[in-house]
Amino acid sequence: MAALMGSTFTAGVYAEDVLQKVEAYLRPDFRLVLDGKPVQLSGPPLIYEDKSYLPLAELGRLMGANVLWRGETKTIYINSRINPEQKVEERNPNYESIELYNPYSITLKYLGAEYPMLITYNNSSTNYAPYYRESDVKRMGIDTNGLNKAKERLTGALFISESELNKRLRETPEQVYSADYESYVINGELHPEKLKMLRSHVKNTLVANYDNIYMYRKPIIIDKVTGEEDMYDYYYLETVRAQDGYVFERYWKDRLKVNKNSDWLNTSYTVNIYSKTDLEDEAIKRENP
Repeated sequence: MAALMGSTFTAGVYAEDVLQKVEAYLRPDFRLVLDGKPVQLSGPPLIYEDKSYLPLAELGRLMGANVLWRGETKTIYINSRINPEQKVEERNPNYESIELYNPYSITLKYLGAEYPMLITYNNSSTNYAPYYRESDVKRMGIDTNGLNKAKERLTGALFISESELNKRLRETPEQVYSADYESYVINGELHPEKLKMLRSHVKNTLVANYDNIYMYRKPIIIDKVTGEEDMYDYYYLETVRAQDGYVFERYWKDRLKVNKNSDWLNTSYTVNIYSKTDLEDEAIKRENP
């Protein structure tokens, strides 16, 4: 941005109430990798307060965007380019139908960044290959338009098979293992105390016993709810075992709420169950409106 705007300002613009002179550093030893390929910029990155600054116009060109500067309004316009040949999604597409089978969540490293991913298999398919949740794939910056998709019955979410996803991958993703090797991931939350409380809730509810009926929970994933403050959807498989050998399995989604408790000494967090959803019941309601 500094490189783009530097040539547009005149001496009369430098009013003390608008601009501030700072000390920054050029780092010619920094490398830039775009879509898996090394890129050489016309000048080195600028580092200020541990943040990297790159020339906006040049970076926009490399990423296929139009960058415009309007001096009269002192406004930078960034417009992404749309490929007119890109296949548009059909309004009523015919999706393959799948159902959760051995679902799990992991963190994938792709093009230098890390992304939570929900993965399942299709029990009815002869090809025992994984399916990836489309919302997670899109978060990786992958264009899913034109790919064949499958609609998962219990959650209603769209998934993409591994063979379809491979058509768009620029490199093979690598699984990232957490320090404590958790069997699930929490998607969308970075606050350490909130993460700690969510994991504590999962741990404390893994096993329950009511009149010699044991309930075991297998965590799948926790998704932070978009647009809702401190709300999370916790997906898990519950297995019920009775003394007579009866076994019953069901997929559930608990809506969790993290509450902040503060006083003049410290701040703490608690987790409450806001609602519980039997995913099988929800699927039946969708199928029989």
